[in-house]
Amino acid sequence: MKNNNKQIANIIYEAATIKRMKRVGFQILGNGEESIGEHSFMTAVIAYFLAKKLHLDMGKVLTMSIFHDMHETRVGDAHKIALRYITRNQKKANIDIFGVVDADLLRLLEEYEEKKTIEAQIVFEANVIALLVRLKPLAERGDAHAEKWMMNKNRIRTPEAVILVKMLLETDSQNWWLDIQNELEEEFKNNL
Repeated sequence: MKNNNKQIANIIYEAATIKRMKRVGFQILGNGEESIGEHSFMTAVIAYFLAKKLHLDMGKVLTMSIFHDMHETRVGDAHKIALRYITRNQKKANIDIFGVVDADLLRLLEEYEEKKTIEAQIVFEANVIALLVRLKPLAERGDAHAEKWMMNKNRIRTPEAVILVKMLLETDSQNWWLDIQNELEEEFKNNL
């Protein structure tokens, strides 16, 4: 990586915009929202556990996960309907963002887009699973459209990811704190 602190500072500020930029597919869904930054974080969390299970290069997987949508600061997010009519030059956006600073990162992002390595495939599937994790609470609250969008689960191919998706879809999204709920209920009963 070249030592260009000014360009690195600019990349960091550009990355900060990802927290504010909303994923546009939820506008079509008509319910819920999520920033690109929130989505990238969830993708990284999911990719971490899949990579660990598969003994993959964790640095590579997490780097791809964190930066996989960074180009959207330049080309925007586009839902599947829009992508039928427009083209976005993600590669140029990535080159313009990282080109003079980090050639290794550019290679990883290109690897991610090609999806030929297991690491890239895992990050792609984590990306899809992150959407499912966002949709699940909406579907649990009765959103039939969110439930229909859960068809994205069919994009998952890696056996470990398929197992994870099955578990995620079978698990109530609020179960993670069930033990605490039960403790609180007992505490509240005892304080009456």
